[in-house]
Amino acid sequence: MAARDLTGGSVRGHLLRMSGFMLLTMLVQTAYGLIDIFWVGRLGRDAVAAVALGSNLMMALMAVAQTLSVGATALVAQAAGRKDFDEARRLFTQSQLLSALLALVFLAVALALYGPYSDRLAGSAEAARLTREFLVPFIPAMALQIPMFVLSAALRGVGDVRTASLAQLGTVLLNIVLAPVLIFGWGTGRPLGVAGAALATLLSVLAGLSGLLIHVLRQNRFLDRRATAWRPHPTLWRRIVRIGLPSGLELALLAFYFGFIMAMLQRFGAAPQAAFGIGMRVLQFGMMPAMAISFATAAIVGQNFGAGRPGRVRQVFVDALKLNLTAVGLFCVAFHLAPDALIRPFSPDPEVIRYGAEFLRWISWNLLAMGVVMACGGVFAGFGNTLPSLFGTVLRFGFIVAAGLLLSSRADFAPVWLWALSIAGALLQLGLNLLLLRGQLHRQLAPLERTSLA
Repeated sequence: MAARDLTGGSVRGHLLRMSGFMLLTMLVQTAYGLIDIFWVGRLGRDAVAAVALGSNLMMALMAVAQTLSVGATALVAQAAGRKDFDEARRLFTQSQLLSALLALVFLAVALALYGPYSDRLAGSAEAARLTREFLVPFIPAMALQIPMFVLSAALRGVGDVRTASLAQLGTVLLNIVLAPVLIFGWGTGRPLGVAGAALATLLSVLAGLSGLLIHVLRQNRFLDRRATAWRPHPTLWRRIVRIGLPSGLELALLAFYFGFIMAMLQRFGAAPQAAFGIGMRVLQFGMMPAMAISFATAAIVGQNFGAGRPGRVRQVFVDALKLNLTAVGLFCVAFHLAPDALIRPFSPDPEVIRYGAEFLRWISWNLLAMGVVMACGGVFAGFGNTLPSLFGTVLRFGFIVAAGLLLSSRADFAPVWLWALSIAGALLQLGLNLLLLRGQLHRQLAPLERTSLA
């Protein structure tokens, strides 16, 4: 297996190159999410709330995919950094087998529970009906994304971000084209509404995963085709899961947090739920550059840590932090100064616009803290120890949920209280992550620094 060597050359150059490919894909993917909600917004607030509720399950899926992705990236990158390509290929193959099995489990569980989920959290009976309609084709689409995400992560571990980025980019572009056709029945005369949005995602993911698999199989460098290589190796699975599980639990907490917020907003009707769904899509757009840099940071730290290059590991964090703060700072200003303009294209409903603008104006301050948190998270993932990131997330969401439940009993409780609590929670997470990062840098790099001086 040939891997791109990230242990030499400019650290910032590697960060910009790798994150640039991933950012392009993420931005287009997030743009699709915004375009999707734009079209669904034409169907009314209940439809927007339904898609927001349905998409929350994507966070649960991402918890599974992230567990495998982070573990696969870290272990494959460290093996590549040591130039142990046989081990890298073995890890690559086993991560794909595990992802396929978990995709089947996710599919079965989600299909069994989507009905009660829709009825329990929707703000109206119509929103509940539309959520169920949306989830029928959307659940298989989500299941297929588990192997797609893990395959992309394993490719990042060997320094190949171009292939995965192009496959994901093609998937998103196809989704953008199919969505309005299926939602409104353009050219077919058979509008499918919210189900059309989900069906567009399913068809696009099928195409993207197929293209990615064809490329990997043609290369004959990544997957081990011997039958013995595809026998389950629980020891390797435990290594992958042990590294990635804290990161996956972070996303599971995010899914819980999203559901908690939707439940807190239920008393105010579908408008604030729809506004929160739109606002989260816009917020994700602002966080994309920092997320891309964080993923690149994990791969670069992993290879340099595996190669015993402590000075470069520290430099990766410094450069990632600078890039993150620059990127999120620009979006922070935009969200604070023009929130109405960012919500209005996705809903003509004045109430949705008012709630959405209020959300963005408050939550804009979170971006700066999240930029630092993501830079720390990239280093933790590269070390193969994502527990510190999990601790920070638990502190943040635990504070918001506990304080939110306490304050929700007040007669004057309003959605804006939740956004203020979110800012306080982000600051708590920021402080803890920096403290834990300092300890990790000393613990992981001090032995390497002593060895290099000897």
